[in-house]
Amino acid sequence: MTLSRQLVMLLTALLLLVFAGTFLITVQNARTYLELQLESHAQDAATSLGLSVSRRIVDDDLAMATSMVDAIFDRGYYQIIRIENIQGGVLINRELSVQVEDVPAWFIEHLPLKAPKGEALIMAGWRQAGRVLVQSHPGFAYRQLWENVTEVFGWFVVSALLVMGLGLALLRRVLSPLKEIEWQADAICNREFPILEKLPHTRDLRRIVEAMNRLSTKLRMMLTEHEDLAAKLRKQAHQHPVSGLANKLYFMAALKNRMTSPEVCSHAVLALIQLRDLKGYNHKHGYAAGDELLRQTVTLLRDIAVDIPRHTLGHLSGGDFALLAEDYSIAEGEALGQRIAEALAGLNGDKTMRPSDNGHLGIVYYDGTQEVSQLLIEADKALRCAQSKGANGWALFAPEDAGEKAVRGASEWRSFIQQALADNRVTLHLQPVYSCPEKSLLHYEVLVRLISNDDAEPLLVAGAFMPMAESLGLSSEIDKAVIAQALQLLEKHTGQSFRLAINISPSSLQSEGFLDWLEGELWRHRQAAKQITFELPEYGAVTMLERVHELIKRTGSCGSQVALDHFGRGFSSFAYLHSLKISYLKVDGGYLSQIDKNPDHRFFIQALTDIAHGLDIEVIAEAVESEITWHSLQSLHVDGAQGYYLGRPEPYNDIA
Repeated sequence: MTLSRQLVMLLTALLLLVFAGTFLITVQNARTYLELQLESHAQDAATSLGLSVSRRIVDDDLAMATSMVDAIFDRGYYQIIRIENIQGGVLINRELSVQVEDVPAWFIEHLPLKAPKGEALIMAGWRQAGRVLVQSHPGFAYRQLWENVTEVFGWFVVSALLVMGLGLALLRRVLSPLKEIEWQADAICNREFPILEKLPHTRDLRRIVEAMNRLSTKLRMMLTEHEDLAAKLRKQAHQHPVSGLANKLYFMAALKNRMTSPEVCSHAVLALIQLRDLKGYNHKHGYAAGDELLRQTVTLLRDIAVDIPRHTLGHLSGGDFALLAEDYSIAEGEALGQRIAEALAGLNGDKTMRPSDNGHLGIVYYDGTQEVSQLLIEADKALRCAQSKGANGWALFAPEDAGEKAVRGASEWRSFIQQALADNRVTLHLQPVYSCPEKSLLHYEVLVRLISNDDAEPLLVAGAFMPMAESLGLSSEIDKAVIAQALQLLEKHTGQSFRLAINISPSSLQSEGFLDWLEGELWRHRQAAKQITFELPEYGAVTMLERVHELIKRTGSCGSQVALDHFGRGFSSFAYLHSLKISYLKVDGGYLSQIDKNPDHRFFIQALTDIAHGLDIEVIAEAVESEITWHSLQSLHVDGAQGYYLGRPEPYNDIA
């Protein structure tokens, strides 16, 4: 077979693979988006209808309730609208058969759309009087999906034919090696999409270079479109539409993950903020004024939270907000409560809201022992207590022995950490990371511990001392001690079968001289360096991309790799992944909470996996704590996982 024919076959296969893969991903994302819209449409209708017919059902005015149902049902957008009493008896039922015009039957059979039912309660005061069930009609969605698929397919076919036709015409005349084209193809495989600015003088080579430039641009555009769609759906699933903050679903999942991860968070402060009578304010001033009031509240909460290094801010519902301040003490919680209360007093909405009583907040201190449900109950009690204190009141609840557990001040922490470093009381634990679904060992993550003099707590986990070390500027010294020990350990396990993942603090990366020291150590232990992956938390990496690029460049020259940890904790774009030569990323444990029951989290992980694999980046899930979670991940094409279900951290001496 001639070289020209081989190149023709290779280019054709590459184009078909790219276009087919992108087409399938686009169709699946459009289908998922329409299903979410059907669900939202049904739920909104159920909620609205439930509020509208409540009085009619309570007054036994079925004729008026029926008229209201018919007015909505006759529009043809719903398949089922049913009103039941509290015993389950059907009071009103309207059903419409599914008839889809201008859409082939085979298309509906192979791409079925699920139309979830929306449900709302009918209330008689505080008593449940019945419920409303609504299911959207999928006919319009099928038609929209069919039109999108045909348009996208036609566009892909035309584009593919044009590109392949041009490539075939040019490749027939290519007889000499095309070094620049080869370099460009390699760059695309390495997650780069370069454009060759310098064109060859030879007409044939010029055409090939131009074709490859167009291909590079088109691939970037298609990948960007996929990322934008995934980001849009992620925003709809996890962010409040008015405030833009994390919604209740995301906040509760993040809260549970933090409360069950002592390596990340050993103590914290949870604040529940509630605006006073937002419903009445909306009724009096209009929903536009209410939205403006919410935006003002979000602004003041963000201004306060910006000074908290690790925090999660959420909009739970209506006028209810929540702020989780990780690594906060009781004293810091009190100061936080005072700041928020003073800020609430300054709200003016549309300048007619009473500044004397705008809201209340309840604060609870987490000492590392409470369950999530207990913590929420205590926070709610604190909020009720705050409401009893009057205008803009606040209250803080803490366990009786919490003060005894947090006796160290900043100076004592500095002395304790420095002495531990001087006495070499830094020790390492290793937690295994396994491939999915084969469950073969990929590497170990290094978890640092400090040996204390307290018999009740002989080993301090990283979540207990690293936040204080970062605030005192000692994180780089701890990271150096950990890396030095890890290199010594790897010297005993030369070869690629034993790998370690070492966490680096963002503040260490910004510390003067740290990268020079790290590069020097890796060159001195060149063989061991090839068995190391350095992990950076995503929420810190996105704020210092230049330093991250420098870390990747310096460690890569020694054979080490870099990865991102706690990915997805914020709502940053996926776009920056194009420029980072990372080995893998770890999905934040908040997305693993009840993943078997949470389609939004499954969609996020699936979309993230598709994008990451397109960039040749592996995806690892953290905080896998149950068999159900482990089996759920296997269908999402995740490359690896770690968590207590798969293996607990063990002293490295026990493993080595």
